Amino acid sequence: MKRFKIILFIINIISLGISQDGISSAQLEAIKKMTEDINTAPDFSLMSLDDSTYTLSNMKNNVVLVNFWATWCGPCRMEIPDFNELYLKHNKDGFEILGLAMDGSKKSLKNFTKSYKMEYPVLYGSARDLNKVSMDYGGIMSLPTSVLIGKNNEVIRTYPGAILKSYNPQQYAAFVYEIEKALSKE
Repeated sequence: MKRFKIILFIINIISLGISQDGISSAQLEAIKKMTEDINTAPDFSLMSLDDSTYTLSNMKNNVVLVNFWATWCGPCRMEIPDFNELYLKHNKDGFEILGLAMDGSKKSLKNFTKSYKMEYPVLYGSARDLNKVSMDYGGIMSLPTSVLIGKNNEVIRTYPGAILKSYNPQQYAAFVYEIEKALSKE
């Protein structure tokens, strides 16, 4: 939503500038200021099932995959083994996966993880907190949706739908390449 408003603002500024024989330096400065953090991932803090607090802005030196999912979502469940494998392989290099459960209480999520082992942190929060995070990320319209965030909290790519090694090997290979490329950056 924030990006949409910024883009709309820029279009208005440009159209006004064009109709008045160009864009003024003040207008250019306003555009630059509004767009300098357009690719910065919105910050959030949520609790994990082990009672730790995860704050995205504290993970600036890591590559983070924020995975919006739900316990009732079949494709979400199908991603878990592939994400576990990625997490175990790359966590030591600075890769984090944050599974943001869009449903369930701490108790129900703990029960879920007894059946579906998740090696990476599962985060939860109130409906209000989760809705805010979802809206800050443009309004998550489908589950699963994953957002790959590079070092310094720059959004690299958003992946709507499941990322499954066995279903779409080419997409999965490109996904792993993006993670490894982001990890190699200083």
